[in-house]
Amino acid sequence: MTFPLDQQQLLRRAHGCLLVSACADLMAAPLHGRTTPDPAQMEVILRAEPRLAQPSPAALQMVVFAEHLGAHGGRINDDVLASDLSKEWPTDRPDLDGTATSRVLTSVAAGTRWWQIAPNVHHGQGSFGSVAAVRACAAGLVAGNGVAAAAALGRRSAGITHTHLLARDGAAATAAAVALASRSQPAVPADKYRFLSAVAAQMRTAEFRTALRTVQTLVRHRSAPAETAATLGADRTALRSVPAALTAFLRHPDEPAAAIRYALMMGGQTQTTATIVGAISGARNPEYTLAVPWRPEVMRLLRIRAAAAALSVTTAGRAGRSSADHHSDQPR
Repeated sequence: MTFPLDQQQLLRRAHGCLLVSACADLMAAPLHGRTTPDPAQMEVILRAEPRLAQPSPAALQMVVFAEHLGAHGGRINDDVLASDLSKEWPTDRPDLDGTATSRVLTSVAAGTRWWQIAPNVHHGQGSFGSVAAVRACAAGLVAGNGVAAAAALGRRSAGITHTHLLARDGAAATAAAVALASRSQPAVPADKYRFLSAVAAQMRTAEFRTALRTVQTLVRHRSAPAETAATLGADRTALRSVPAALTAFLRHPDEPAAAIRYALMMGGQTQTTATIVGAISGARNPEYTLAVPWRPEVMRLLRIRAAAAALSVTTAGRAGRSSADHHSDQPR
């Protein structure tokens, strides 16, 4: 069940989404790339004094995209978004050299148009990685957009760097999931299967539809993180990481900490899965905050707050028009 939001509620949902995703990203950093950790190992890491960590590039792109949407009335200017993303892509990360996103955004920074480079990566297949799916979470925060419109916005945003159909479906899935979560009532228990069906309805590839049917089975059987990781995988591809994140959220839709812990326990690309889980969980549970040691530093907190505020202000009118149109179509 979804319900319309006023501007203050929009602000809370957007802020919750961006903040909890940022916290989850930092929590996952020490576990990123590891094999499935045992519970004791994870507890030691999470209870240790956290180092001052920088956000992952994907998590930072979500905030950049939210700022872009706030500045453009909830719409995308493709060339400007490509420029916005390229300006904040890290150039001091050797581990990112050669990745599709890095190739596109460094080329954009050097003056190449995004549409000249993005379709040509991976020998003309386009990238099918998960960075665009993380970024697209912000598309679900645009007020007045239904699930289909949020998915379409997420899919379009992916094409700046990821043109493969699987990457676009991954972005559509995360945008749709955040849109559903941000318009749900936390006091009402989540209808897991209806939620998943609404996301699956936005998929255009048979591969993603099959993966989401597997998610449904894993959620119904209350599968543990290790079983989910073995079944779905949690690698860098959108086809693996997005279904893994949706499983973690749907196993604990009303308990953000438990959902994020589930994502961490899957191992693999933990920052990717945890950040997506944090975005969906924060949109559904905007009052929730993770432990203080895992909150971002002050400047990033202020940036998140400003991005949420801009997004809620510039798209509130869109929400009002959408609600009015909806009511005008109702029988009188």
